[in-house]
Amino acid sequence: MNFYTLTFKKKILLTLLAIFISFVVLDIILASLVKMKSTKESFIDDKFSKISHYLKNNPDTKDIVFVGSSRTFFHIATNTFKEADLEVYNFGISGAQFEDYPTIIDAIIKHPPKKVIISLNVNRLYDTLNISGLPTLEEASYYYDIDKGMFVSSLLQWGINLHQFLVHSQTIYYKIQEFYTRFSPKITSKEKNQSVTSYDTRVGCHVFDKQNIGGKHLTLKCTNGDGIRIGNQALPPKQEPIDLKHLNPKSIAYIQKMIDTLNHHDIPVTILLQPILHTPYHYDKNTVQSAFHDVKIIDLSQHHIDDKLWADEGHLNNKGRIYYSQYLSDIIQ
Repeated sequence: MNFYTLTFKKKILLTLLAIFISFVVLDIILASLVKMKSTKESFIDDKFSKISHYLKNNPDTKDIVFVGSSRTFFHIATNTFKEADLEVYNFGISGAQFEDYPTIIDAIIKHPPKKVIISLNVNRLYDTLNISGLPTLEEASYYYDIDKGMFVSSLLQWGINLHQFLVHSQTIYYKIQEFYTRFSPKITSKEKNQSVTSYDTRVGCHVFDKQNIGGKHLTLKCTNGDGIRIGNQALPPKQEPIDLKHLNPKSIAYIQKMIDTLNHHDIPVTILLQPILHTPYHYDKNTVQSAFHDVKIIDLSQHHIDDKLWADEGHLNNKGRIYYSQYLSDIIQ
């Protein structure tokens, strides 16, 4: 009986050890793959890979760095700004929120541009402050003075994310989804069979990656850091406006800390409130402006962009991003 018990315990320990070793091996493989994909001309959809791409693309020469979520990634057309004699970098990251930006800010201040523009949806100023999906110690430190409970939670999440599979699970999911949508009849054979580089002339940048998302959608990634949506999705009907009444002081404090960090390194900051399809929000613009200090605010949340320039309810298509970038470059100049 004792012999059986010892053998059983030994099997359990060996199983746990095998699982642990498997996780370590998986982490090493994923870390190696991410490093291989994070070059001067390629990146994957997370902030660490995009930081690596930024640092390898002459960061000291940039006039403006745009920081934001997928609405920056898919809306900023780098070459449109270049035509206006502005060297910009598109630091948009799909899935990122402003809670993810301190790590990006930390990379930017090491190679200061002439200006940083942080893009936000105006409703996020009123919403709950979240914990970054991929918190770093830099981001955890932001929570310390704002909410001690969130500080502890962010540290816990940071420890969990040491397992690389959790960090890159979204990217892995989209790769699996992209594989299966190759067989979807919703994408025309012409689009399915087009090579990656065949889009270059059409979209105005060198494309290195193409993914099928949701059947009728293609997302392209360009070597300069841009993202592009191809295809159309039914847009939602116009909604009744939503009144935004009370700014969230924790969200404001978090964003202001980023502004202060950049200003401390003599980098001017602009907050860009992004256009929203069918403009569903009402709020007091003066209240928003007075909530921040040492920052310029460009409010385009009420700016109308024609429906035909949207790929879906949240993102502009290729024509839309060029229109938007041209409009922004005119304002900046």
